Amino acid sequence: MDTRLIVERWLHDRVPECRLDNEGTVILQREPERPIVIEIPEDSDVCHLSAPVAPLPEHVPREVALFTALEMNQLGRPLGSCWLAWNPELEVFMLCHNLHIPSTEQVSFNNTLDNFFLSLERAREQLLA
Repeated sequence: MDTRLIVERWLHDRVPECRLDNEGTVILQREPERPIVIEIPEDSDVCHLSAPVAPLPEHVPREVALFTALEMNQLGRPLGSCWLAWNPELEVFMLCHNLHIPSTEQVSFNNTLDNFFLSLERAREQLLA
């Protein structure tokens, strides 16, 4: 079965009004300022999750903030299987995760989403501290 159809079915079971657009993208939001982008490129088996975490803190030197993000990426602590990346267009740190859909089932997909939300909160707390 097509990866997009699988993910759309799983998303629909979780959030009935959730549908992928023609580009294979949907935005989930628990809170208005905290979007999570789910994207499945055409002809891909990978589901990409990403979410803005925080801009560079004003009270912290740039190098310190970048070093903190790199430390958080080390061995996946405290981000689980997620990682931080810098988005130069938005000028924010992004939390990212890739999920190989053919080796995943619905329960694992939902657990991954829940863990992504938790990792997002942890990343925000540490980067904005």
